[in-house]
Amino acid sequence: MTEIVDLANLDDTLFQRLYSERIEPCFASNEAGRIEAVKQFQTRAWIGGAVVLAIAAIAWVWSREAQLGLVLGLMGAIGAGIIAYQPLAKLGKKLKQEYCGAIAEAMGASFQMGGFDPPSLDRLKDLRLLPSYQRSSFEDLFHGDHKGASFDLYEGHLEQRTTDSKGRTRYSTVFRGQLIRMHFPREFLGVTIVRRDAGVFNVFGGGNNGGRKLERVRLVASEFEKAFEVWGTDQVEARYLLHPVMMERLIELERGLKGKRIRCAFEGGDLLVAVEGGNLFEPGDLFKPLVDPTRARRILDEIAGVVKVMDQVLTAQAQRP
Repeated sequence: MTEIVDLANLDDTLFQRLYSERIEPCFASNEAGRIEAVKQFQTRAWIGGAVVLAIAAIAWVWSREAQLGLVLGLMGAIGAGIIAYQPLAKLGKKLKQEYCGAIAEAMGASFQMGGFDPPSLDRLKDLRLLPSYQRSSFEDLFHGDHKGASFDLYEGHLEQRTTDSKGRTRYSTVFRGQLIRMHFPREFLGVTIVRRDAGVFNVFGGGNNGGRKLERVRLVASEFEKAFEVWGTDQVEARYLLHPVMMERLIELERGLKGKRIRCAFEGGDLLVAVEGGNLFEPGDLFKPLVDPTRARRILDEIAGVVKVMDQVLTAQAQRP
């Protein structure tokens, strides 16, 4: 397969061809490694379980406190489970690099698991699409082009630091999900920000951007006004961009990424998106055979939603005078 695959038009025929030529070979070549990793897991689990039971029994005999034996047993079981799973975890990373790389190559894109600077992160914060945080980590970057536009899709985990009265520092998750930057050939005339409806907090308004006040935008379709709040500096452009098809695409993207509380902003030539969701693009259950089209379909559907949104914006820009 030499042509670039358009995931916005991913039907069953195209999926089957992409799966059989690009993805299934990755699964098949790692199946023997998966079987061996499962055997190692089972061996380590049995050994670890025996050691943990012995330690718990010794602790109970020595202290005559059942609670101590139970606590040590639980802590030991968690540690033994982590150690036992390491061969499968190592295989999972290798497998993800291979099939995500194959998918990215088919799209004319690239894939990087880690060690990258998160694209447009400061702008996502400045536009209030992300909360404040003190600690962060990022992974799984897809970067590519689509019909003259470009995109970056990656995952982020942001944490806020708190200190209690005893000086103990703790970190709590304030955002975990997908971050997306789509860059288009034509710049937007104004700034438009879309958030899931904030209820009573709408009275605080949309703030301003670069000295320009963001005004509330009324959507054409009332059902979307119940789900979203929209603020913009150009009312005409905002309504033009956010017609019902575009809003449906945003909802589909949120659903496809298995996320919630999607928010986005149109600014300059970019559409910036943040979706609170889980850890995507993973291989799934490694205790089951790898050669299974449903694994690949799930991952492709997660990425396809981004391309469909790009298509919709490109259509809107092409029709703009």
